[in-house]
Order: sequence, then structure tokens, then C-alpha cells
Amino acid sequence: MQHKKYTEGDELSETELESISEELIQAKFDRDKRKTWEQRLKDDFGVEKEPVQKKQLGSFIKLAVAAAVVCILGIVTYNIITFTTPSYEIVVEDAIESLISIDNHAVVTRGDETVDAQVLNALTAYKNQEYDKSIARWEAIIATEKIQGIVNYNLALCYIHKKSSEPQKAIQYLIEARKDKTVQEEANWALALAYLQANQKAEAKEVLQMIIQTQAYKYKKAETLVEFL
Repeated sequence: MQHKKYTEGDELSETELESISEELIQAKFDRDKRKTWEQRLKDDFGVEKEPVQKKQLGSFIKLAVAAAVVCILGIVTYNIITFTTPSYEIVVEDAIESLISIDNHAVVTRGDETVDAQVLNALTAYKNQEYDKSIARWEAIIATEKIQGIVNYNLALCYIHKKSSEPQKAIQYLIEARKDKTVQEEANWALALAYLQANQKAEAKEVLQMIIQTQAYKYKKAETLVEFL
């Protein structure tokens, strides 16, 4: 056996034998001491030394879990960004749906009871989404050549909102409406949206930039729309 060379024969000198003996004794002492502490930890605290393989497996599992968490967070973040960032079409559609008529008819008709009644009927049809009926009534009011700005504006909104929208007609009326300073800012905003509805992006961008530069009505929303163009 291998240990015989340390116990038999003259292969080792006295000095070498003494040195090796001390190393062996120290190694045994260290091993016995380690075993004693391991036993005490187990008996007193219930702590057992884990095999190296188990530790490595535990570290691998922790890394795998961390990687999975990072991956899931990445997917969730991507989905949040994707589903919370509105598309160009949604932004335009929401802006168009938010267009409202100008209905302060009692002020603009200035006591003209006939025109006031016509405006009220046109607005009622508009609010009931009876856009063709509202268009007919607004066109009758235009013939009187009174309150042209408001009438052209509201008439344009009918063409924008009706089921089969007609943005080109809306554009014509809005170009006329914005000549009236009382509805100029509202007309410019609606005009930009009518251009977008007609897919005339260059014309829409020009109007939107004008709205932004002058910080006019809806200029913050105009900034959002310009980013898409």
C-alpha cells in the first residue's frame, strides 16, 4: 500500500519523516475540528453543510428565476408601451369625435326670432345626430346671409361627423368660417382635422403649425398631431 513508504524502509530521512508526520497530524486535527463544528452546528442550530453540487444547483436556479423575471418585465413593459401609446388613427379619430358645435345662438342672432328658431332647429338635429336634416337647416340659414361664421362652422361639422363623411365639403365651409374672427380659432382646428380626414396631411400640418405658433385653441393637441406627420 502507498502508506508503507512512510512507515517501512529507508526511503525517507528522519527529517522528511518528521515533517510529513506533522503535516498528517495537522491535517487530521483540522479535519476532526471541522467535523466537530459541523456536528455542533447541526445539533445546536439545525444547520447542515450543503453539498457543493446542491449549492451550485441553487445558484443556477436563482439565476434562472432572475432571468425569467427580467424577461417577463421586458414583455410587460413592451406591452404597456404598445397598448398605451395611441396610434395616429386613434388620435385623429378622438380629436374629430371631440369637435363640438357652437350653439350660443341666442347671442349671435341678436334678437332675430326667425333666425334664432332656425338655428335652434339645426342644432337640435345636429345633437340628435340627424346630420342630413341639420345640413338642410344650416343651408337655409346661410341663404339669409346672417351669422355666416357660426353657420359655416356648424355646417362643416355635419359633413365631418355624418356616417359617410364628406371632408372636402367640410373644408370649403371651414375656409369660409375662419374668415369670421369670432370662430376663427375653432374653425382652424376643425379645418386641420378635416384635412386629415381627407388624408391631405401637408395641408393639415400647415394649419396645425400655425395653431402651435400662435398658441391658439387646441394648440397642445395640435402639437401631438404634428408629431405623427
